[in-house]
Amino acid sequence: DLGITAIYFNPLNDAPSLHKYDARNYHHIDVTFGPDPTGDMAIIASEDPADPTTWQWTAADKMFLAVIDSLHANGIKVVLDFSWNHTGNTFWAFQDIQKKGHNSPYKDWYQGEMKTNDKTGESYYDYEGWYGIKSLPEWRKIDSDGKKAGLPYEGNLHPEVKKHIFDVSKRWMDPYKDGDVSRGLDGIRLDVAEHVPMGFWRDYRKFVRSVNPEFYLVGENWWKDWPHELMDAEPWVQGDVFDAVMHYQWYKVA
Repeated sequence: DLGITAIYFNPLNDAPSLHKYDARNYHHIDVTFGPDPTGDMAIIASEDPADPTTWQWTAADKMFLAVIDSLHANGIKVVLDFSWNHTGNTFWAFQDIQKKGHNSPYKDWYQGEMKTNDKTGESYYDYEGWYGIKSLPEWRKIDSDGKKAGLPYEGNLHPEVKKHIFDVSKRWMDPYKDGDVSRGLDGIRLDVAEHVPMGFWRDYRKFVRSVNPEFYLVGENWWKDWPHELMDAEPWVQGDVFDAVMHYQWYKVA
């Protein structure tokens, strides 16, 4: 009755925080949003998180899929928030690195490297956190000359990270694996988009549009010079990256 045509959800991925930008799993809804957190955690523990063929639907996942169906039945599209720049330090791949060190198959997934403590001789994982926040380790960027504050930059994400993100995206776009994208997400809001290389974004757009030609991408693009100069959104909305950009300060422009 309010005339709502779309709902944008902040992150719902399984995560320990309230804000959910510190993902523990991308491919599951947070267990606390469902009716059976203990049972859902058992289901998650039984999977190989790197192998989509082992992924199951938890009670929380099924509840969210029912929400999507209900909203679609009322003419309302669904946009969900993800960060493809970083995870939480409880993310399954990061935890594997912490446990296995050099022997972890995921040791190259993050922007970090194994080092040795000169005093103790013990190995440790030295990594970058988003804005220096160690609870938010960043995915590894490749073929790049580094971030440029407030500007787009070229490069890509580590190929195995990229594949995982693509697998997760398709899971939520085509949840029943039957090509019926009308029962999946209609779009994704992309957190801290300027921190991710443009090469990845171009490839990501091509991928999601190959699954759903009408899939909507909105990137979060903030400051070039905080708090004096807003970012120029134009490079991200030329038709090869996002359909729109957003942040929370533009209401001040007028």
